[in-house]
Order: sequence, then structure tokens, then C-alpha cells
Amino acid sequence: MKRSYKLVKRFGLALLSCALLSSATAVYAEETAPGVKGMSEEEFTPAKEVLTVKYVDVKKPYHMDVDSLKGSFQDATGITVPLQMQDKAFPNGGGSIQGAEVKAIHDGITIYFQITWNDPTRNAQAIAIQEYRDAVALMFPLGAVEITPAEHFSPRMGDREKPVNLWHWKSDWEADLLVKGELEDVEERYPNMHDDFNTNPYSPYYHRDLITSIAVLSGGRAADNLISRPGRGRTVEDLNAEGFGTLTTQEHQDVNGCSKFEDGAWTVIIYRSLITQDPHDVQFVPGGKTFFNMAVWNGAEQDRNGQKNISTQWHPAVLEKVAWQ
Repeated sequence: MKRSYKLVKRFGLALLSCALLSSATAVYAEETAPGVKGMSEEEFTPAKEVLTVKYVDVKKPYHMDVDSLKGSFQDATGITVPLQMQDKAFPNGGGSIQGAEVKAIHDGITIYFQITWNDPTRNAQAIAIQEYRDAVALMFPLGAVEITPAEHFSPRMGDREKPVNLWHWKSDWEADLLVKGELEDVEERYPNMHDDFNTNPYSPYYHRDLITSIAVLSGGRAADNLISRPGRGRTVEDLNAEGFGTLTTQEHQDVNGCSKFEDGAWTVIIYRSLITQDPHDVQFVPGGKTFFNMAVWNGAEQDRNGQKNISTQWHPAVLEKVAWQ
């Protein structure tokens, strides 16, 4: 007991100093974490240009593709969304895509967003370590919100108290739909790859359980990870976030899309029912208003994750009423 008292007496001041320093550091880190720039007031101010989601009697094709749907967008007025590099958190990145055009329509049941941007190369495979895909994502605030300079709502992945719903189209997911099993695997990238199992000196009978074990050889698939799942049957991932580092895949996926790459430009159409039963989904009401933001990834420039081309402002969107309203 006396020894413990002597240790506290001898090192107590140092320990107290460390505790105070740690507390101060924690507070400082919470306010301005390393590599994170503060938000400007301009970012809390929505863009002035409003996207009108035009009501159109869409003749749904048997197979949803850009060519079949493009006629429905001919009378819709688009807006150009300026994009810049992601400069708020390390490792930063992006900057190769300067902007994208967004058009939107609805038929009283489904809402469709058409995004077009210039990209000199089509990158639709992300199997090799050095490969990165082209992609685009739309982001919406959850619930009925009013975003003003006085009502801060981060246009960068939302906030802890203000969650967002994201729709992330991935070019390689669309490519997956065209191959057997609907999942491009390593053999697609390396058709002459070496396989240890085929050259094993022992009969395949002795390691059959191993080479057919999903749990052992494909942990992601065994865990039912959406990224690893074959036959997912969609090109868009439905997610939620409450700020950086909180991106989470939804258990129920409601969004889909289609794309076309032609003459150095991507055209991507992302669509979903106006209303869903999922409380984690954004809901759209004809005659109502919402906001959206977006990001684009250029695989040729090694864009991935937070390294992307972003818009730093929310963009207002107003849905036209349906014809019978």
C-alpha cells in the first residue's frame, strides 16, 4: 500500500498531465481531425438551379436499357452538376471529371435519373489489383428536410444526426450480368492462370471437400456479402451513411440501373419505385421536393472509395404532379 502511494506521489503529476493532454487532443481531434478540412458555408447552401423531375407516361420496355428509355427523357430539362476532387479527407483524390448532366422523370410509380458524363475510357472490370471501375452515385437526405445555410446538412455523406440514402451504380456489376453465373471472376481476367488444385499430385478425391468449400475458399460469399454474391441481378447498390466511414449496405436492395458507353461518354439510368416500405430509403412524392448530390469515379485515374469526383452542394429537385392530380 505504501509502495502504491509512493508511485502515485512520484508519478501522479506526470499521469495527470498525460490525462489532460489526451483529453485536449481528443477534443481537438473531434473538431479538426488530421487530414480533414472544415466545411465552408458555401457547402451548406444548396445550388440555385432546380432539377425538375418531369412527369412522363413511360412505356416500360420488356428489357430496361438506355436505348429503350432514352425517348422518355427527350422533353426533360437537365442540369449540369459541377464536380471537383474530393479534398476533405485523406487520401483525397479525383478531379479528372469536371461535371455531369442529370435529367429525371417519373411516371407516378417509378422515378428515373439519367446521368451523363465524358470519360475517354470504359473501365468495367475490377478484378486485378491495379484495376478500378467507373461508377456513379446519387445521394439523398432521408425524410422531409429543408436545407439552408441556417439548417446545416453536410453534402458529403451526411451527418451523424442527418442520415442519407445512396444509390451506387458500378460498371463491373453491369458487366457481371453478361457472364455465366453473373459474377466475373479471376478466370475472366486471367484465362491462363495457374491452378494449384489441377496440378496436385494427389487425386482430387482427397481434396474435393476443400476445393468445393465456399466457407473456406470464398469467405465473402459464405458471409453473404453483396459484393461477393453471384447472381445479385442488379447494377446498383442501395446504401446508407451518416458521415465519413459509416457507409453501410442495406439488407433490402430496391434500386437498379442500366448504362451505355458510347463515343467517350457514359449514360447511366438509375431507377426505383417512388415509394418503398423500407424506412432507410428516401421517399418521393409527386408535387413534392427533395435534394440530391452525386459523385463520379474514373477507373482509368484509379478512383475508388473516397478518391472520387464530387459535388460540394446539395441540388434541389421538384417532382411534377401526375396528370390525374
